Amino acid sequence: MDFSEPSEAVQIKQALDDFVDQEVKPLENEYDQFLGADYEKHIVDENHRQVPEYRDIVEQIRQKSVEAGFYGMTMPEEAGGGDVDILTRAIVGEHMSNRPPGFHSAIFGGAGGPTPILLACDEDQREEYLAPLMDGEITTCFALTEPGHGSDAHYMDTGAEKDGDEWVINGQKCYITNGPYADFAMVFARTSGEDGDLEGITCFLVDADNPGFEVGTIHRAMGMTPGTHSELYFNDCRVGEDQVLGEVGRGFQSAMSWIGGGRINIAAGSVGTAQFLLDISVEYARDRKTFEKPIGHRQGVSFQIAELATDIEQVRQLYRYAAWKMDNGERARKEESMAKLRGAQLANDAADIAMQVHGGAGFMKELPIERNYRSARVFRIFEGTDEIQKRTIARELI
Repeated sequence: MDFSEPSEAVQIKQALDDFVDQEVKPLENEYDQFLGADYEKHIVDENHRQVPEYRDIVEQIRQKSVEAGFYGMTMPEEAGGGDVDILTRAIVGEHMSNRPPGFHSAIFGGAGGPTPILLACDEDQREEYLAPLMDGEITTCFALTEPGHGSDAHYMDTGAEKDGDEWVINGQKCYITNGPYADFAMVFARTSGEDGDLEGITCFLVDADNPGFEVGTIHRAMGMTPGTHSELYFNDCRVGEDQVLGEVGRGFQSAMSWIGGGRINIAAGSVGTAQFLLDISVEYARDRKTFEKPIGHRQGVSFQIAELATDIEQVRQLYRYAAWKMDNGERARKEESMAKLRGAQLANDAADIAMQVHGGAGFMKELPIERNYRSARVFRIFEGTDEIQKRTIARELI
């Protein structure tokens, strides 16, 4: 069994390091107010919308990433992507997460960038939506979650009814990443069937300038980049038949078919973040002295570090195994849920241990630990809660 990293992953990591040094770090140095202790006050305005200056930085990095070939690299070549496999993308994601908070998160576009579900676009839709998305000219958002339905998304209240040659969408979505800034939304609505049916949910491509589409409250999320998530409202929102993505009634299955890759990416990002926190904790434990000894020589500290290092290696191998199975066309529902479950817990444990090792210093905003502590908590919620992962694992076993 070969445990070495794919050569492509090694090459991409090196290229990304060069890209960050040349293109991203100069912006981080110039606009350090967006990364400092008071970053939340500078990034958004009084309505919690990200300010133009910050949006411009994200745009700059996105365009440079497109030119460098990183943006949309997991998409197939036929769509203009790099055809990078799931394992390589996850390893690269781990590498990029192994650093303090910065502007590098814009390199891949996140929830606003290209996503495999859009491979269901027909030829006209590819020209109107997918091609400019791949070129970094527009962004999107994934509008599935509702105020009353998160984990049970197939019980959604948003509905769409046929009226002649159009569909009329009514409903509300919430916590939608990139919702305030997306040029179009992938909106899921029930078009047939009963609550709870997996069949009967359709995905629509809805332009942000549609008169029936409205961005509502911009949420204030703990630890995450402010101004990123919002409510979306659809009031008699009319779209043509040509804005149906894929098959009518099969939207939910399309969404779930690629969400496993997203769960692996979360696990990989958790490993990268945990490794970053471990490394700075080890360095601090070597340098910080109490009673004339480095605190790393004391079992109360060293054992916590040893446990964290072990957990990191376990989750690293777990997510890579799950990704390997997916790349080889094997069913990996159990393994991807295991990786996401343990990865989410790892991110939280790592932040807690790093803060404990650093003591009072870790609690202060001068270090990135407290921000990681706050941002890690959402890992146990999005892309399927801990409980959903456990249910999936149990179903695969039983």
